[in-house]
Amino acid sequence: MAHGFSANKLMSLSAYAEEFVTRGYACLIFDYRRWGASDGTPRHILLVNEQLEDYRTVIEYARGQPEFDGQRVVLWGSSFSGGHAITLTADRSVAPFAAIAQGPYTGGRSPIIKYNLGFVKTVILLLADVLKQSLGMEPVYIPAAANPGEVGALTAEGAMTGLVSIAPEAQDYPNEVNASSFLQIPFYQPVATASSIECPIILIAAELDNLCALDNAISVVDAAPHAEFVKLHGGGHFDVYPGKPHYKTCLGAQLMFLEKHVPI
Repeated sequence: MAHGFSANKLMSLSAYAEEFVTRGYACLIFDYRRWGASDGTPRHILLVNEQLEDYRTVIEYARGQPEFDGQRVVLWGSSFSGGHAITLTADRSVAPFAAIAQGPYTGGRSPIIKYNLGFVKTVILLLADVLKQSLGMEPVYIPAAANPGEVGALTAEGAMTGLVSIAPEAQDYPNEVNASSFLQIPFYQPVATASSIECPIILIAAELDNLCALDNAISVVDAAPHAEFVKLHGGGHFDVYPGKPHYKTCLGAQLMFLEKHVPI
């Protein structure tokens, strides 16, 4: 289990893991390198290939530990890491037993870009970051989440308040990322791998998600032969987390999926 864009394992993941553990499942939650409790510098750099490699490393580690059933590994991802769960589930060398992706980033149709002063400033900082890192200098950082019209990577309505709300304490969410990380997103297309998924996978998506569009999740379900889908009516991107309106529904769907496909 790992978190999404700019988040870390302290941000509400333990609530899911505790529910799984009480039902007999062993859980391993981790932070990617450069993020959270993991080491790696420069800090708060987002590189998709690194994160996928870290997932593979953790899966390999889990398969070597006696408390895990190496033949029945389940991948779990939320938001951006939901995309990682989709991508890795389609990878035959990983060969998970099943996968869960809630509010997943899947690629496909991108949100409409709103061209304003904040966006222009963000692009300028993005280019500066590319230049500085190419010269071996320190990255240029921007807020990972910001209010609409401000400088930031995620500026959709509710993105900043949503991310802050799932952190136990303000210091648990640094809210920064290198400016050029935004270039990683349009070229990352988990949906393109969906037809290669051979094991059961469940996608849970909110009807009003303005960060990871519902239609894009449906495209994955249509392509994956053994996919299941739960639509959360009226919910937004962060409504699946503990204390939010759709948490119990989302968690319940995941538990039913596990009982069906990965019984203890």
